Amino acid sequence: MKQVLYLFAAFVLACSLNAQQLDFDALNQTAKDHLINLIEIDTSQPEPEEIKAIRYIYKVLNKYKIDWDIYRIEKPRGNLIAVLKADKELADPQNKPLLLIAHLDTAAIQEGWTLPPAKATLKDGRIYGLGSTDAKNYAAINLTILTRLAKGDIKLKRDIIFLFTADEESGSEKGIKYLYDQHGDKLQAAYALNEGGGIMKGDDAKMPSDILFIEAGTKMYMDILLSAKGDGGNSSAVGQNNAIYKLSQALSIIESYQPLYKFSPLTRIFFERIFPFQDADAQTTLKLLESDDPAQSQQAAKIISEDEFFKTQITDTITPTILSSGTEANTVQNEASANLNCRLLPQSDPMLFVDELSALFANDENVTLTVIERPETPFPQPPTDLNDQLFKAIEKAARQTFGKILVLPGLTPASSESEFLRRHGVITYGIGPLIQKNGNGPHEPDESITEKDLFDQLKLTFNIVMNLVTDTPDLPEEEPAVAQEGESQSQEGQTPQDEFLPVIEREDIAQTAK
Repeated sequence: MKQVLYLFAAFVLACSLNAQQLDFDALNQTAKDHLINLIEIDTSQPEPEEIKAIRYIYKVLNKYKIDWDIYRIEKPRGNLIAVLKADKELADPQNKPLLLIAHLDTAAIQEGWTLPPAKATLKDGRIYGLGSTDAKNYAAINLTILTRLAKGDIKLKRDIIFLFTADEESGSEKGIKYLYDQHGDKLQAAYALNEGGGIMKGDDAKMPSDILFIEAGTKMYMDILLSAKGDGGNSSAVGQNNAIYKLSQALSIIESYQPLYKFSPLTRIFFERIFPFQDADAQTTLKLLESDDPAQSQQAAKIISEDEFFKTQITDTITPTILSSGTEANTVQNEASANLNCRLLPQSDPMLFVDELSALFANDENVTLTVIERPETPFPQPPTDLNDQLFKAIEKAARQTFGKILVLPGLTPASSESEFLRRHGVITYGIGPLIQKNGNGPHEPDESITEKDLFDQLKLTFNIVMNLVTDTPDLPEEEPAVAQEGESQSQEGQTPQDEFLPVIEREDIAQTAK
């Protein structure tokens, strides 16, 4: 009986310690401060100079006496790695590390911004600034988790690698690809948590549950140049064989072309999980996906693909992005071209895909297709089941953070560093904040994140980490402790000052950037 009482008391004490250890109000303020400071360090493509943000990060780490290393192929293009070691009493060689990754470069500044892109603007409960959702929010959250766990009062049963990278927005040649080529021994992890997913708000009519979309795989990136030849000359000549008209006709053929719909174990899990939330007609259509009759299965897939997001899960897609021909208004060039940006399913054969497109123009020698950028094959395949420890930690954290929510694994059409991690055998999933449908998202003018969404992303990420790397009891499920949009976010007088760093003044940022 004494033993039972002792164990019970230990459990109660551990729960009590957890409640004290993870002060999410303080952590939220820390993450918010870091995000503001990182936004105000311009790391936009095409010349991001990520070392400026790296300097901010290592100054934070120095205050907490955390060791770090910088790796770079060029002086301005820094990558930083910091490692928290497992507790000696809990460490097990079988428990390979968890890797938390965030890239520090941002997309180029697009036209249309009404607010300064490289200045954090707080307005109506939102934080505006380039990188606020891609991916300085991830960097701010990971940095917050790193400094909190570095206190040592939470015991870790596996190492955690914190990785801040360069060059993600332009191919990762100076970032994670370089790191794996030259310093792969530093990235030996079992699991990784990255960007790529997010929250989708439920619709009472179509999807009563909110969705946490988990990126469990990515599609292949491919660029193909579609070219059409004609007669050049002065534009006053009528009836000539015009290359632009030919290109337009070729694009119309491409628009009408539909590659076969394909299914993988992951996409079947995807549709199984949404099945209970569909109406009777939709459920009937979903059942037909399993038909032994290929014609019926393809017809069902065609109906399902009327939803743009569903379509990305089951077929290769083609999107024209750049048109080019002449530069003078009174002159006809003898060639016109269009870039076709293609996103292929992981199980697709890229060159077979090109052959199938080329066959559409087999009888027209004036139309050609040329591969500009092709994916590296073999391409990492998504998981066939979801029984690994990280995915289980994600599902548990979703309940802890949001209560009732559908955890939906699937493919994201966007490219990310996850491809490189998966190529090296690291089980990788992508999470994220609310996926915005009406602008203000990644790569868009006035990119922003609400303070509540940043808090939710922080809490979800921390809960995932705790579930995977500690033996502590479940964190209590609680309502987010931040104000609603438009209300004051001040926690003055409630947050211990040693829990977070004050916002760095502009003069300090300028000094840091030198």
